[in-house]
Amino acid sequence: MLIVSAEQIRQLESRTFSELGLPPALVMDTAGRAIADQISKRLGPGNGRWLTVLAGVGNNGGDGLVVARVLAAQGYRCEVFVAGDHGKMTAETRLHFEAAKRHGGVEFRWVKDTLRGPELQGLRRSLGRSAAIVDALTGLGLHGELREPVLTMAAQLDGRYRALTVSVDLPSGLCSATGKVLGSAVKCHLVVTMTAAKPGLFLGAGPEQWQELVVADIGIVPKWLQAQTPTGELLNDNDAAQLLPARPESGHKGTFGHAFVVAGSPGKGGAAILCAGAALRTGVGLVTLATSGEIRQRLEGSIPDIMVEAVRGGASEAKRLEKLLHGKDAVVVGPGLGTGAAELDLVQRLCSLSAVPVLLDADALTILAGKPEATETAKGRLVLTPHPGEMARLLGCEVAEVTADRMAAATKAAHKWQAVVVLKGERTLIVAPDGNWAICNQPNAALAKGGSGDVLAGIIGSLLAQGLTPLVASKVGVHLHSKAGQLMRNRWGSRGGIASDLVGCTAAALGALQGVEVPELVPAEVER
Repeated sequence: MLIVSAEQIRQLESRTFSELGLPPALVMDTAGRAIADQISKRLGPGNGRWLTVLAGVGNNGGDGLVVARVLAAQGYRCEVFVAGDHGKMTAETRLHFEAAKRHGGVEFRWVKDTLRGPELQGLRRSLGRSAAIVDALTGLGLHGELREPVLTMAAQLDGRYRALTVSVDLPSGLCSATGKVLGSAVKCHLVVTMTAAKPGLFLGAGPEQWQELVVADIGIVPKWLQAQTPTGELLNDNDAAQLLPARPESGHKGTFGHAFVVAGSPGKGGAAILCAGAALRTGVGLVTLATSGEIRQRLEGSIPDIMVEAVRGGASEAKRLEKLLHGKDAVVVGPGLGTGAAELDLVQRLCSLSAVPVLLDADALTILAGKPEATETAKGRLVLTPHPGEMARLLGCEVAEVTADRMAAATKAAHKWQAVVVLKGERTLIVAPDGNWAICNQPNAALAKGGSGDVLAGIIGSLLAQGLTPLVASKVGVHLHSKAGQLMRNRWGSRGGIASDLVGCTAAALGALQGVEVPELVPAEVER
């Protein structure tokens, strides 16, 4: 699902008016009818039931007025509470206000000041008896805090009413860019958003304000929309499946890439096993694990499918490291690596010697935070996969600052290191240096286990080695990791699954994306 900014939507609508000759009032009518259609699909004819519309005087309110007129014709008794003065209505909203008045079946209540006493009770009475409520108070242009009377009106829609609550474009009181609540924000069952989804629906507090999202076509030329840049993307199965690397039947192990995983140290060998195992389960042809000499022998037999080498930092290792990198298609460095001087040297050399994409995770990110110039001589493209704590260290700020605006933090890091940044969390965010981004809107407490991030690093590294670009590999990898997490949750619930279970579920999730039937329980031979 495509995600575009409010400014991009304004430009697209302006172009529609000027180049196609469609009057704004007609586009508003199309939007309102799309919303009314969604209500009709869910509730059927009105049969005398009540509909309440909370409308502003801007174009968002105009959409709501169209809904009232259309549903009045379908047998709903419609009551519209308009926040503001008639004289401040936009021309298009005023036109649809007059049309609704002439049509009949719509009662209007003007709300110019803070609602108190009998007026507030009247609004609550109307909301309480309604079969459906339409929130059309504020639109995409909202930036400052809500003011009265809109503030009190929006605050009423906090989930207390049983009526189907529908927001136009996005819940009123929500910043369309950041998802920040501007004073108060409506909680709704359904958002009908025009043309494309908006960032604020998925960022900040946005996801907590709605349950279902429908994108309505209001006549924007599709090729104009697809040409927008930068844009965001909501990850889903269909898109991820289409982006998977080609898998010709004539291929051999060399065809499908060779991943070089640099991970593990005494006490942290498990991270290396998880990362390398996940890379294998995601389809790469070959995996070489380079690890500390102290644990090399122990790890060599842990996964018979991988090759294991001992590696360390230092100038004396440069030639050998260059030889090890030969023929590799992607590098993953960091899980369980350690953060000493030798590891710092190793990370720097890997970045400077490798001409293929390099993914830095875990300890490699801690090293980068302490020495930001470590990647200055990098030849290949970079992927960084921090959790919020690692991101805070990378940016030299508090974790609270990262969590307050995840998009800003990820964008800053992407620009600073010219890397694709995968900011992990309940809704993992992916941001590229050119501003394009994607988000996984599938929170899953089952993934809150040690080693989950090591598995993700291996998945993305595998896709990089198979030839996907850093942005595409990150998008597909994050979605695949999420899908595997859901399969794990389906079997073990949100508590019992562990990261090694996730590795096996990755293979099952990959199969599901390719249309292979996944059994209810992951077969035992796939679990490890």
